Amino acid sequence: MYKLELMENIKEILKSKGIKPTIQRIQIYKYLVEHRTHPDVETIYNDLVKEIPTISKTTIYNTLKEFVEKNLIFEIPLETKLCFNGYTQPHSHFICEQCGKIYDLNIEFSFAKRQKFDGHLVKKFCGIFKGICRECKKKGVRK
Repeated sequence: MYKLELMENIKEILKSKGIKPTIQRIQIYKYLVEHRTHPDVETIYNDLVKEIPTISKTTIYNTLKEFVEKNLIFEIPLETKLCFNGYTQPHSHFICEQCGKIYDLNIEFSFAKRQKFDGHLVKKFCGIFKGICRECKKKGVRK
């Protein structure tokens, strides 16, 4: 029952943003909502191709681009790849320089919303902190 309700809910969310709820789009959005791991296109593809053998990386890329444009998900630009986040409440990220994991931080920079800095209007703020995560710190891992 829960899965059916979730799928219907996702369909309604997509429709409300003017997005046709295809099986691929529903599954991609569901994946991002259920996996708070900040995956990249490659990770999403590798996980979803098991369920949807006909899905392509191009479909995933184009769908993610549309979701970002419609503010359904966040894009996290890293040095070597783009990662995606289905958690859209205002927050920041911590990136471990040792293992590469990305963590959500509930730190909101509300001062930056719709403010003008040197004549620039801030619409979005992406706070990224870098360092060593607690797991790597416990292990004593150093790069």
